Amino acid sequence: MKEPQVPLYDREVTGPFAALCGGGTDNDGSMESCITVAELAGGGFALGGNKPEDAGRELRGSREEIASFARAFLDQYGG
Repeated sequence: MKEPQVPLYDREVTGPFAALCGGGTDNDGSMESCITVAELAGGGFALGGNKPEDAGRELRGSREEIASFARAFLDQYGG
């Protein structure tokens, strides 16, 4: 019998958030133009920002949802 999937917002973050930064080359997370990402237990990712007002706020999605968004973003806005 297949185990029920835990909803994305009920899954635990499995590690620290990594900063993916734009506008610079150091990618050390110290800039205010970073998107943060962490894997979730059972699959999926939590996305956030590194600005002070972003604290405690995140968007969660499956690998497929986030990849689909990234492709659509690049198609629409270039990259």
